[in-house]
Amino acid sequence: MTIKLIPAEPKHLAELARICHLAFDTLHERHRVHRDVPTEEVGGLIIGGVLHRPDYVGAVAVEHGRVVGSNFLLLADEVCGVGPITVDPSVQSRGVGRVLMQWAIDEARRRRGDRPRVRLFQEAVNTTSLALYSRLGFCWRDSAALMHPRPAETDDASVRPMTTGDLPDVQRLSAQHYGASRVNDAARLLSMGFPAFVLERGGRVVGYQIATLFGHASAETDEDLLTLVGQTARRVPPPISVVIVPMSQASLFQAALSAGFRVAKTLNCMSLETFDLPPGPTMPSIQC
Repeated sequence: MTIKLIPAEPKHLAELARICHLAFDTLHERHRVHRDVPTEEVGGLIIGGVLHRPDYVGAVAVEHGRVVGSNFLLLADEVCGVGPITVDPSVQSRGVGRVLMQWAIDEARRRRGDRPRVRLFQEAVNTTSLALYSRLGFCWRDSAALMHPRPAETDDASVRPMTTGDLPDVQRLSAQHYGASRVNDAARLLSMGFPAFVLERGGRVVGYQIATLFGHASAETDEDLLTLVGQTARRVPPPISVVIVPMSQASLFQAALSAGFRVAKTLNCMSLETFDLPPGPTMPSIQC
C-alpha cells in the first residue's frame, strides 16, 4: 500500500468529516460504547474546528488519489496534543494509522526539539491503536473516565461566562493543576465561541471550564470543579457537557460519582515524554 501525505486544507473538509464519522462510529457501534461522532455533521464540526485553527497542523493520507485518513497536532501551548486521527474503515489495519501517527511524532520533534511533550487520549476499547501507539514510543500514563455530568438543579450566581479578562486566571489554574499552561488554547477556544465559564469565590476566580471534549477545566478544589461542571451542564446541551476525569484523581472521580455523574467509557492517557500526573483538580481535553 503506497500512502502519500499532504497538508490538510479546507478543501478536504467534506471527505475528512465523512471519514471521521465512519471511523469513530464503526468502532463505537462495534463495542457498544458512547458514540462521540454519531453523524457526518458532527464529524464536520470536529474536523472543521481543528482544520481552520492556525495553532494546529494537519496531514491527509492519500492512496492512489483517494483520501483515506488524517491526523492533527495541536501546538497552542507547551504540551502538544495529537488528534483527531481517523482512518477510513475500508483501509484500516493496512498501515495508514502508523504513517499518520509517525507524522505527528516527527512534526512535534521538528517544531519542539528532540524531547517534545506530546500527549493523547486513546480509546480503551481499541486494542489495535493501543498496540500501535505503544510500538511507536507512547507510554500509558493514566486511565480516565469520560463522564456525563448531572446538571445542577438551580443557578449559582458565582458562575458566570468567561471573558478574555479571565485568561490570566486560566493560565494560573492550568499551570498549577494541570502541570502546564493551557492559556493559549483557552484563548483560541474562547474566541471561537466555545461555551466557557468561571467560578468566583470571594471576588476571585477559583475555577474555569470550557465545554465540549476539546475544552478543559481546572479549579482549586474538587468541590469547586464539580460545582462548575454541574452549572455548565445546566447551561449547555447534554452532548457538549461531557467531561474527562482522570482516574488518578480518585477523590474527584468518587465525588463525581456521588454527585450523579455517569461513566460513558474509559480512555487511556498516553505520552511520549516522562509524565507527571496532574497535581490538582483538572479535567483535560480529549487531546491532552
